[in-house]
Amino acid sequence: MPSSIPSFVSAAWACAALAATLPVAAQDKAGLYVSALAGTSSLASTHVTESRPGAATLSGPARLGNGMGWGGAIGHRYGNGWAAELAWDYRSHPIERIAGTSVSGDFASTVAFLNGYYRFQKMGPVRPFVGLGLGYVTEMDIDISRDGTEQEFSRRGGLATQAIVGGEIDLTERWSVSADLRWSRMGSGAFKATQAGAALGGEPKYQPTSLNVGLAFRF
Repeated sequence: MPSSIPSFVSAAWACAALAATLPVAAQDKAGLYVSALAGTSSLASTHVTESRPGAATLSGPARLGNGMGWGGAIGHRYGNGWAAELAWDYRSHPIERIAGTSVSGDFASTVAFLNGYYRFQKMGPVRPFVGLGLGYVTEMDIDISRDGTEQEFSRRGGLATQAIVGGEIDLTERWSVSADLRWSRMGSGAFKATQAGAALGGEPKYQPTSLNVGLAFRF
């Protein structure tokens, strides 16, 4: 079983456990909304084998630095705590070393998600929420620069999942701000090089954890 599956299941169980401790029967105004978010993102080390003409092959763990991301969504609140949205997310993480060799570049993705949320009763000014998402990887890209040259590897397609937990504060009747933590998991797949003779093996895992702040407007 891929390691991403138990990781995602654990995150989903954490959301469910939190839900069980919070008040139900949330009061929430029904209607359409739009939202935007941005934040910091971290990515666990993964194994990479990178080869190119005229250079030694690098094979081993890839060290990835803290990255960033942003996204937007359009959705509908149903007035009973439940909401659904279509979202687009971008994440990018710098690549610092491969198998102990210094390199530069990034590991990035764009994903289209269908997210479902449940918002609970307010606890003071904060309305807690949990969510789950199912998505499609529209693009995943790895850029690696070493020995004075850059190689790009990319792929499209594959399933993505995410678990979300956070809180929201109303600023006005229409505007609100939020903060959330997201665990995202993308299925592994083969990357293709944009230049002949280069290759990327190992099917690098992409499992970001992100901390975000958001702004929403309800129509």
